[in-house]
Amino acid sequence: HFLIEPMVAHKQEEEFYVCLHSLRYYDEILFYHEGGVDVGDVDSKAEKMQLPTGTDITAEAVTQNLLSKVPAEKKANLASFIMSLYKFYKDLHFAYLEINPLVMLSDNTVVPLDMAAKLDET
Repeated sequence: HFLIEPMVAHKQEEEFYVCLHSLRYYDEILFYHEGGVDVGDVDSKAEKMQLPTGTDITAEAVTQNLLSKVPAEKKANLASFIMSLYKFYKDLHFAYLEINPLVMLSDNTVVPLDMAAKLDET
């Protein structure tokens, strides 16, 4: 079976990378201001934010810890998307969720173009 989505025309500089994963005592969000097939070793270059179990996420924390290299006009929308994505991640018991590329178009519409995920089976 295949899932076919319409093509979303965008520029390379509109691509981002985001990954959420669970560790023993905290969840971690990785964000990189460049996405796509040539993103490389994001673990070594992404901005990271650790959320101890039971901690709430705020737009200010997301902006401060993850979005330092994002253009100012895109920060609020991306922060809101990441907060919603984290809620989705926790509510549906994901153990890993990666979107690459995550595209933010010129009108600030956020479009996840490719995703990999694992659910917690326990």
